[in-house]
Amino acid sequence: MSKMIPQQTVDVLRRQANISIDTFGIDCDLYVPNNIDIVQYKDVYSKPSDYTFDHYSTIVWVEWSPNNRRLREFGLFAENELPILARFQTEAYADNGTIKIADIIIKSYFKVAIQFVPTKYSKTDEFEIVDTLTSNKHDAVISQIFKCAPRRTK
Repeated sequence: MSKMIPQQTVDVLRRQANISIDTFGIDCDLYVPNNIDIVQYKDVYSKPSDYTFDHYSTIVWVEWSPNNRRLREFGLFAENELPILARFQTEAYADNGTIKIADIIIKSYFKVAIQFVPTKYSKTDEFEIVDTLTSNKHDAVISQIFKCAPRRTK
């Protein structure tokens, strides 16, 4: 990497992103799988019950119905079903009360209060992260945007 953006600038931009997510976001429970390397050996034979998760409390900003133009910025081309876009705070509270940087990966999921979920997703309050849409990554990731879908397993 070229180190064109100093780390102090990246840290300031992350704090600003956290402030906006804190202002406009929704409280959520974030579940990050902690045994993904073991489960991936099972490949197609893995079951949802094989995963174990670390629990975090954080804030998420959710774009329930992004328009096609916004999706094209991330390289997503959707026909009928529009994905859900989510952005999390960079820091989360673990169950023991410590503040950690949650390393959000695919197969993670978050749960929000049902009152914040639009009616077309009213059958669930859990949403799984299916892809990472970080664009224009240079020296460090300032904020990540995640593509989400309703979680189909309980």
